[in-house]
Amino acid sequence: MGKLWAALLLFLALTVSGCRIVSTEGGERQAVEYTVLRGEALPPEVERLIREQEGQAFQMTYKSGGYLYILRGYGEQKSGGYSIQVEEVSVSDSALHFRTRLIGPATREEQKGESSLPWLVVKTEDPGLPVVFER
Repeated sequence: MGKLWAALLLFLALTVSGCRIVSTEGGERQAVEYTVLRGEALPPEVERLIREQEGQAFQMTYKSGGYLYILRGYGEQKSGGYSIQVEEVSVSDSALHFRTRLIGPATREEQKGESSLPWLVVKTEDPGLPVVFER
């Protein structure tokens, strides 16, 4: 009987705490205008978030002044010559969809040198929807 009460209390706690499942699959997608930011164009808070990752892979967002900043880092790579391609920034009824691809060095010459930390920041107007990082 004790296990039944514990299960019931757990169920009630999860129900009351506001947990919910949001579907991000449905609806047509429309392309979203965006800008890729680098260097001095980055807000100081975004720069800080990137530095805090210390070479780890990351995907996160930051909102400020009506804009949404989408951050994507691929962690430490063994050499230089990597780039990141934005494949999709689109919006559906329920989410903003973001997909990128890491592109490796094309030649042996580009693979030489020190390790690199490829990352990308995209700025767009904040649609007020959750961001889905797609692969």
